[in-house]
Amino acid sequence: MATKIILDTDIGDDVDDALCLGLILGCPEVDLRGVTTVFANVDARARQARTILRVAGEKFAKVPVSAGCGGSMASRPVHNIKAYLENHLPNQDASCLPEAELPKADPRHGVDFLLDELKGDVAPVTIGAMTNLAMAIVKDWRVTKRIPKILSMAAEFRTPMAEWNIKCDPEAAHIVFSSGIPMDIIPWTIGMQVTFRQEHLDRLDKCKRPLAQRLAMAIRCWQGDWSESGKKPKPMPHLFDPMTIATLVRPDLCTWKRGWVKVELSGASTYGYTTFKDDEKGPHRVAWDAKVDECLDFWFERIERV
Repeated sequence: MATKIILDTDIGDDVDDALCLGLILGCPEVDLRGVTTVFANVDARARQARTILRVAGEKFAKVPVSAGCGGSMASRPVHNIKAYLENHLPNQDASCLPEAELPKADPRHGVDFLLDELKGDVAPVTIGAMTNLAMAIVKDWRVTKRIPKILSMAAEFRTPMAEWNIKCDPEAAHIVFSSGIPMDIIPWTIGMQVTFRQEHLDRLDKCKRPLAQRLAMAIRCWQGDWSESGKKPKPMPHLFDPMTIATLVRPDLCTWKRGWVKVELSGASTYGYTTFKDDEKGPHRVAWDAKVDECLDFWFERIERV
């Protein structure tokens, strides 16, 4: 039986969110029950999610997409949220279909969508800031009893840093990690390991399936934004977020460690850093190393079938 999930995403900035949503659509082992968007311009992010679902066909166009929290719980936010909300469009917005060609967004706020739809056999997959899920927990703690498992791309344990999805809302991440809900976690290192090479961009460009072409367009928008910012050379996509789904379907694609993840909230220079402590009885399972070529082949095999 397919695993039921809701994807909670900050799609539109780094291209790996789009590549993750695309992978879900190529996996019959996964039953996508909805998408919620988080952080900054959540309506624009919802537009990109609806575009990918629409392009993939009628079956997927019916998946509800709900805009969630644009702001955060962070005591030291990474952006002036008001300016970011008012002025920021995700860099892949140009890859979206016109609003008139898209199904309507779900009218519920993303937090309420999660509370309505997390019914005991649905796993949230968080690939952005954890604000929506943390707010759902704060609003109704009973939801923790209805979540069998959380899958997250978040945190980093080998390189001293505040990984982006944690950095955007460390307080929210602390609430989720402290909830007692079992979690599978893809840290930053795994995405750095599983990275496109030029041959992979060429392979995607050669695929004429509508979804593959739309994802290639999103990658070009992302790379163009990178170049306009003066950064060189153009980056290659890292499969940070898609690895949440790849390892859901194929856990053997990574080696794992079990233990406890904690978020640093008080340090002057380490706010948002994460630590990991080994414990065979801990609730957190962390991917440690990836079979890189197998992961990349898995992503392409599934994308090319949609």
